[in-house]
Amino acid sequence: MRLVFTGWLIVMLLPGALKMPGQEINKLLPSTAELPGWKMTSEPQVYAGDHLYDLIDGGADIYNEYGFERVISAHYSDPSLNNIQVEIYEMIDSPSAYGIFSITQQAAEWSEQYGNLSAVTNDYISFWKSRYYVNLSWSSRQHLDEPLLTGLAALIAQKIPEAGGYPDLVQNFQVLDFGKKIVFLKGNLALSNFYYFDYKDIFKLQEALACSPGGHHRIVIKYADQAKALEILAGAKQSVLNNKRFSDVAMAFQGFSCSDIKGNNILARQIENYIVILVALDNNFSLIPIMDDITLKLEKSPK
Repeated sequence: MRLVFTGWLIVMLLPGALKMPGQEINKLLPSTAELPGWKMTSEPQVYAGDHLYDLIDGGADIYNEYGFERVISAHYSDPSLNNIQVEIYEMIDSPSAYGIFSITQQAAEWSEQYGNLSAVTNDYISFWKSRYYVNLSWSSRQHLDEPLLTGLAALIAQKIPEAGGYPDLVQNFQVLDFGKKIVFLKGNLALSNFYYFDYKDIFKLQEALACSPGGHHRIVIKYADQAKALEILAGAKQSVLNNKRFSDVAMAFQGFSCSDIKGNNILARQIENYIVILVALDNNFSLIPIMDDITLKLEKSPK
């Protein structure tokens, strides 16, 4: 997702311009004194609350779903005159920052190179640490030298003193063998960015895990209790029946099965206070053994 500047100055980093609890976000930006040969090509700007819509063209909603508080945006020029853009997003807590990292970087490789988790490509570096989600990218390729993103990322990571923690749901369900890339979902927009069911929130999702461990998508949605999970699964089945994107809707053990518009098989099951959804990415992939294994593990897991 690329951020777009509108040219409208939202909040300048003047003394007292933005007072919020916690670490001053402007202090997370490296100064040019820490970056010999670098220049800051424009005044850093802070966008808080609904002003995020002025910074991100069409992408602010999902940040708000995860719990966005503010972001500082700055432009640098490195010694090779590459234009480098930095965005440091402050979320409501560490799990929310992990969540926005996991959903926006779900297609990238993850490592621990920067912060707690990072995604490093030729075009950008993104990482999560504590309640912060950081993006660094270069927007110009008119020079042959590579932009010096690595040193900049390391400096920012060092300026965030605390590491923060993973979401409890991620911590509790390592037993499900999700693999190393667990996407934390906090609403229907996040679910739709992982796998699209409906623009309506048919699963009333507040907290879920998702991954693609090979041959299938796996989604585990948590509810307050078993009765709520049963109620919502019944409503979701009815919504799927009325949706032309799905066909072959049929009863299955403690849930239902169907096929999507691409011919992928789907199996949904209520297990304890969870709804588990599996989506086969290959018609020859059998979902039932996977679902049975998840059922056994969830029944033995902490409630």
